[in-house]
Amino acid sequence: MAVPKESAAPRSDTHAPGVGLVEAALAAAVGAAGAALAPAFGQGAAGQHIAAGAALGLLCAAALGGRATSPGAGLVWGLAAGFILWTVLPAVATVFHLFSFSPDAMLGDARARFPALVTCVAFIGAPVGVFLGTWTGLRRRTAGAYSWARAAIGGGAAGIVAALIFSRWMYVGDFYPLISGYGALGTHAGSVLLHFGVACLIGCTFGMLFQADVRNAGSAMGWGMAYAMFWWFLGQIVLLPIAAGRRADWSQARASELFGPMVGHILFGLILGIVYSCADATWKRLFVDADPLNRKRQGPGVHLLLSLGWGSLAGLCGGIAAVPLMIHSGVLPRLAGLDLGLPAAAGIVLHLVLSTLIGATYGVLFRGEAPNPVFGSMWGLVFGLIWWYAGPLTLLPLIRTGQCDWRPEAAAALMPSLVGHLVYGLVTANVFMALERRYTRWLFTDPRQAALEVRRVRPVATPAPALWVFVLGLGVLLPILLS
Repeated sequence: MAVPKESAAPRSDTHAPGVGLVEAALAAAVGAAGAALAPAFGQGAAGQHIAAGAALGLLCAAALGGRATSPGAGLVWGLAAGFILWTVLPAVATVFHLFSFSPDAMLGDARARFPALVTCVAFIGAPVGVFLGTWTGLRRRTAGAYSWARAAIGGGAAGIVAALIFSRWMYVGDFYPLISGYGALGTHAGSVLLHFGVACLIGCTFGMLFQADVRNAGSAMGWGMAYAMFWWFLGQIVLLPIAAGRRADWSQARASELFGPMVGHILFGLILGIVYSCADATWKRLFVDADPLNRKRQGPGVHLLLSLGWGSLAGLCGGIAAVPLMIHSGVLPRLAGLDLGLPAAAGIVLHLVLSTLIGATYGVLFRGEAPNPVFGSMWGLVFGLIWWYAGPLTLLPLIRTGQCDWRPEAAAALMPSLVGHLVYGLVTANVFMALERRYTRWLFTDPRQAALEVRRVRPVATPAPALWVFVLGLGVLLPILLS
């Protein structure tokens, strides 16, 4: 029986060495070259980070050992490595500040080194990661598991749909988050065209890079968020000012001015991930998957209802766990920015109702993403961070005043609620995983269903840990640095 071309299993080259001298040398060269080119695009002394870039290339080649199986997976590993490099570069100064007990000095030093963050992420980590992912992908020669048409068409359409969320701001307030770094274009039609062109470009490249990693809509939101944050560095801070004929300004002050577009990029990436995931699943259902023999024990309706029920219960538990933090921080009476002036009891009830509803979305979006408690906990933290950007920073002010407040100062004022959102996501994910595992053990009584469940659950060897480091690290740190 012939196997459809697009669904053929990849042939893993298990005999190829994980790291070769040529691969390590080339990775070091890519890292050094990226660091050397960075001053030509923006700020920094020539040769300042060349040694660090070469060292990062060597370390990534040795540490990943073939885990960067595609350019997209390599990009995520590289972004995380670049962020970690930026945190360890000033090791001596950091130790000095720790011993001197001066958090303000540490924060001031981090803000002064923001141009180095741009270099580490966009010019060192990203090129090294993409190179290693491309190298490994070519060496393993994955057969028939990739569709260029599916990636380009689905990704481009998802990018355009995601960009539509800014339509009201584009036509009323002339706010174009995806091209804010370029500046005024002159005509409204030209700005709209460029905005949707950039959205289509981001969507197409997202599909090409992350087709193999997109499994569920929940994790796709994570990939979209990480990729959009990368594009904020590369597009808004580096490329668009140069395209407008200006020298790029990588300072913390300029990045603070672009904080609103950064939040816009994050929301764009979240919607891009969801839309692409749905489009990709529909494409595979229509043109790829055809396996009438391996039917699931439960239908789609039962699957949805179980996910909603488990997610609602898990969200309620997460909301209960977050109540003490929200009361202590004074967020609960104001309901994270709405300033409703509710009594304490009414505020708690409303908080628990919202927690239950939001938990239902976790059940639908992230089912099957947690093979172990570590994965569940980290996806829960990402989920909490997502809802901090989407909720208190965006939806709640929009409901109250009709407009979003994406100023760095507004984000800094909402930092206490961020802790509550992270705790909420952590508890919600673990409770949901416990409920899901109990049901999965029942499915495993049928060998055929057990095989389907094993294939559905995300494997451990993925770039998800790198995504967590990059998204959680910068998602929490940037509002602090830029405020």
